[in-house]
Amino acid sequence: MKNLYQTVMSDAAGAPYLPQLLFRDALLPELLGDDKGAIGYWAGKSLARKFPLANPKDATTFFRQAGFGTLALIKQSGQMTRWQLSGEPVALRKQLTATPDFTLEAGFLAEMMAQQLGIATEAELVDSPRKLRNQAVTFDVYTDPDDVIPDYDAPTPLTILGEPDAPDTDPDSAE
Repeated sequence: MKNLYQTVMSDAAGAPYLPQLLFRDALLPELLGDDKGAIGYWAGKSLARKFPLANPKDATTFFRQAGFGTLALIKQSGQMTRWQLSGEPVALRKQLTATPDFTLEAGFLAEMMAQQLGIATEAELVDSPRKLRNQAVTFDVYTDPDDVIPDYDAPTPLTILGEPDAPDTDPDSAE
């Protein structure tokens, strides 16, 4: 792994991600060893259960707010949904190591879709287009419409609080 501190802090937009990267890319791999991928996937599913999301727009907002990056729904078919995760945290993690671990995000997406659809799902990291490999990761989430979750009771979705781009009112006009 390249020097995490130097890599992150030499990037003008990197400083806010230092705490997350210290934890995810320096400490956790050392603690979890060879099990980091399986535990990361499980942890992502667990987080999705704690923070259930109602739709792709909420997922995009939540991923950005959580510091995971910019999530985009790329393609959707009957049994597969393709998501792409990009942005500063992804690019920084890819600079740090040749094989950054994104199983947490994969697990989150799998569980999120299972909750929304009430059927079994699994997610995997797939190759991103060559021009995006240094700045994005791609996930395919597979659903099995024949594998309905028995006695499924959909969780109440989290109310996502948006990040306003501009104030709703002119502060000088309020009295």
